[in-house]
Amino acid sequence: MNSLIIYAHPNPNSFNYAILQTTVQKLQQKQHEIRIRDLYEMNFNPVLKEDYFTKQNPAVSKAIQEEQMHFSWAKQLIFIYPTWWNGMPAILKGYIEKIFTNGFAFTFTDEGAKGLLQNKRAIIFQTTSHPENYLKPYQLIASMETIVDVGILNFCGIETITHKFFYSVPYVDENTKKAMLKEVEDIVEMI
Repeated sequence: MNSLIIYAHPNPNSFNYAILQTTVQKLQQKQHEIRIRDLYEMNFNPVLKEDYFTKQNPAVSKAIQEEQMHFSWAKQLIFIYPTWWNGMPAILKGYIEKIFTNGFAFTFTDEGAKGLLQNKRAIIFQTTSHPENYLKPYQLIASMETIVDVGILNFCGIETITHKFFYSVPYVDENTKKAMLKEVEDIVEMI
């Protein structure tokens, strides 16, 4: 299976990086073809310019076309990122805004929007600094799931298989982190 990993964390010593390494090792054991888009390592520019993509200028740059080719190649998408300000990092949001263009990821019809990235599945590994019992009463977990799973991925025709949150990551002990990485292995094993 072709698996594309979209990774958005700037620190190679982070727990997110440990999730990335665990995911890659498990996918290699399963003999998946793997491509990694490490947005910070790529120095990806997430800023849309005013004239980026308009009716007057519908062409996207070669760099964006290259990223779109990775998505076309992949059957399985794996997103790994931290929670910053109750959402994904700006670099990842900008990446999605630039790559998931009208005509590539979706189109509009008389019946409304239609996702064009059908037959793709996604797994999301999202870390947080807050404990679960802080985020859930405010519906923040449900909000983040809805925005990513429904508002972005499903809108483009992608089925979310798992959106796994790892809570209080900076404050948990090493045994808890090991257990979290075992969960990553178990989830990746299912695909």
